[in-house]
This record gives sequence, structure tokens and C-alpha cells, in this order.
Amino acid sequence: MLLAILGFLDILVGISLVFPNFLAFYLGIIILLKGISSIIGSFAVKYFFDIMGFIDLIAGLMLIFNFSFPWFWILPILKGLYSFVVGLGSR
Repeated sequence: MLLAILGFLDILVGISLVFPNFLAFYLGIIILLKGISSIIGSFAVKYFFDIMGFIDLIAGLMLIFNFSFPWFWILPILKGLYSFVVGLGSR
């Protein structure tokens, strides 16, 4: 269930990259911390290819500093949809 909630958060981040709103800065802080913790955890077990953590890190920085790469919003939304489906399916 927690994975589904975090997936929904990723979907909100992707939407905020396309349509900036009043929550964009706060979502950026949350997703940046999520990305940093993911990267630190993966580096701790000597796994250096944590693509999902790097997507969170980049998306968080983009929301905090209010800029966006064209079409980057697709990655957090796809990541969120994947996490949401897996989170609901793993009961």
C-alpha cells in the first residue's frame, strides 16, 4: 500500500512538471528527499544504477527551481504508474 501511495506521489510530480501549481515547491522537496534516500540506500548495498532514484532527484530539483526539460514529465508519471500498479497488486 505504501508503494501505491508513493506511486501516486510520483504521478502528482509528473503533473506538476507539466502544470506548475502552488504545491510544486513542496512536492519538489518531498521528492528530492525521496530520491536522496533511495540513492543513499542503493549506494549502501553497492548498487550504483538506481535509475528511479535519479529520476526522483532530478524531478525534485526541477520542481524546486521551477524549470523543466521537455518531455521529462513522462518519466515520473510512468514510474508512478508502475509503482501504483505494483503497490496495489502486492497484497
